[in-house]
Amino acid sequence: MASDSVTLALAGITSQLKDRSTITLAGVMAADDIRAHINKGSGFAPLSPATITYRGEGQPLREKGVHLRDSITSEVIDEKTAVVGTTNISARIHNNGGEIKAKKNWLCIPARSRSSYPLQKYRGGPKEVLNGLRSDGYSVYRAGHTLCYRKKGSSRAQAHIIYYLKKSVIIPKREFWYLTDDELQNIMNEIAPKV
Repeated sequence: MASDSVTLALAGITSQLKDRSTITLAGVMAADDIRAHINKGSGFAPLSPATITYRGEGQPLREKGVHLRDSITSEVIDEKTAVVGTTNISARIHNNGGEIKAKKNWLCIPARSRSSYPLQKYRGGPKEVLNGLRSDGYSVYRAGHTLCYRKKGSSRAQAHIIYYLKKSVIIPKREFWYLTDDELQNIMNEIAPKV
């Protein structure tokens, strides 16, 4: 993902640089600044009640396992160009906001229940979790807009919701992919002796 504002800002800085190490430093500093926006979380829309129910209280974009922040890196392309980017496919929708629609039938939204261990035990997506439950002797079934599981062979066994089923979800805009004027000035101040 590359924001036009970050690309233009880096282009303006790197066009003035004379050696690769200075270009590298400018790119690293820009990537650090963008990662810091995620760490601070300033101005981000709060977590939705559904997310808090599943995950607990926390800071947006810092969910364990997403690794959005750590995916932001810089790279020197040539003697005049440094770019900042990410390989995290969810970065764009988190930055810009938008709607995620089910590709086929439903989106599976993890539910938090007294026994939410399947999400940790059977790593992977819903298919892996549901297949893992079945292979361990659980009955997996749909009840309305939920997927549930319980021990096989006992209709009295407590049922647990594992996923809520939705056709779409709205992701609020949580802009982190930018450089402020102060951040650009700090980069220029750091590399000025080397220009």
